[in-house]
Amino acid sequence: MTYGYRLNVEQLMLRRANNSFDEAKKKMVEVPDSVPESGKPYSFKGPGFEDDETIALCIEAILGWAISFEAFVNLVWHAHPIAKEENERSYGSTTAKLKKLYKISRLPYGDSSWRAGIQDLFDMRNYLVHYKDPVVYIGFSFAAKFQHDFSERSMQKIQRDVLCAIKEIGVLFGVKSGFIDVDYDHLVYRY
Repeated sequence: MTYGYRLNVEQLMLRRANNSFDEAKKKMVEVPDSVPESGKPYSFKGPGFEDDETIALCIEAILGWAISFEAFVNLVWHAHPIAKEENERSYGSTTAKLKKLYKISRLPYGDSSWRAGIQDLFDMRNYLVHYKDPVVYIGFSFAAKFQHDFSERSMQKIQRDVLCAIKEIGVLFGVKSGFIDVDYDHLVYRY
């Protein structure tokens, strides 16, 4: 028998991400924008164009949710009787591992209501840390891409989908995910 403690990265990063988003929402402003085709004006809540503090809080939330979700999927992977025997590195991305978990468990991954939000989360994370697109002229009457990406509505959808995904995956694969709603231990005792 072995025993020890494991750092609860899933909950630590989830809590940090949620706190960052809560702080960002307090600082968001009405961002003016226009429909590109018609020029019709509208507005949405998001970070100001040069509001480094709010933008950084949104980035912290996205990265925290991605780390938390990836850590949880890896925890599920190592708890799965078939998956833990396979080389998880051969699947590359978190979503590829998740699809594999569903497949070997004969569960329908395509039916998950949170699937699009999780894909958006990892697309945004990859955009932030990997890709460096050239700056293009968007005109003076349009909000910047990051203002749309970090809009309150977009961020709330991603947050909701991360929480729903963790709950559903936890139930389906028998991995405790109650840490989402309650106090948690920084260190988890395992034997």
